Amino acid sequence: MQRGMHVDRDVIVVGAGIAGLSVAIWARRLGLSVAVLEAGNKAGGELLALPMPLTDYPGVVATTGPALAAVLEQQARAIGAELWLERRVIRVAAASRTCVTDGGAVTGRALVLATGLSPRRLGVPGEDDLFRHGLVRRPSAEPGWFKGKRVAVIGGGDRAAENALMLARAGAGAVILVHRRPELRARERFERPLRAEQNVSLLLDSQVRSFTIRGSEATVDLMQAGAERQLPVDAVCTYIGNVPNTQLVQGQAALTDEGYLVTSAAGESSVPSVYGAGDICTPPESQSLIGSAGQAAAVAKRIALQLE
Repeated sequence: MQRGMHVDRDVIVVGAGIAGLSVAIWARRLGLSVAVLEAGNKAGGELLALPMPLTDYPGVVATTGPALAAVLEQQARAIGAELWLERRVIRVAAASRTCVTDGGAVTGRALVLATGLSPRRLGVPGEDDLFRHGLVRRPSAEPGWFKGKRVAVIGGGDRAAENALMLARAGAGAVILVHRRPELRARERFERPLRAEQNVSLLLDSQVRSFTIRGSEATVDLMQAGAERQLPVDAVCTYIGNVPNTQLVQGQAALTDEGYLVTSAAGESSVPSVYGAGDICTPPESQSLIGSAGQAAAVAKRIALQLE
């Protein structure tokens, strides 16, 4: 597609995670033209952050998130879906189903938002400085960078434990898991191997108060069991939940109090011909890979029926 060119398709999908790619596959299977807009340089979304074997996706054995993402991208392209990577959507005009991107405006007969989630921030002093100094990193994206580093992993759920374990096995010098509760919330299959790693330590009942940057090092200022403590580290990884990426339609479509897109069982939003698929419209307790894929099929089928 030429930059600045206005292109119409039956379906425009924003986001190339498992939900967006699944919508594209089903839409093409149902005879619809579809273009997927993805801000990143790779398709896959959160799948790219799941390097461990997937054990709970029916019919898929011993593959990883990135491997599944590659298969889905291959399927989508093979069936004729257009994937436009590094195409950031700047704003959306929901009523006209138009996406204004950094390469021009694109309009669809139907618009599907599959923009997923972003990590929730702690909201404490110094957190923005961590990002500005490049001290917030993703283990799945650059595991080699962490070799020999001291890393604070903040959170106590499955994602925190899984990434702490990944860091330990990638050669991090020390991994300190900081959690505000006296016990972890992670399931046993994550917690048990984590506790067996010699370079992992747990700081429970610990509340992060602020961050201080000194050169290439950060200090995590904690309140642990009522006492102040300073923890010097080389990097911070935070896993305290997520927030839905619904900023593009804020003020245009109905959202829940938590910011999730309100949709019907078929993914229909409050704006005609605008749909949601995946985590953007699914509360945390119901989020799953297989749920996102199934929901995407329902969305594509409803669009096909409405466009007949």
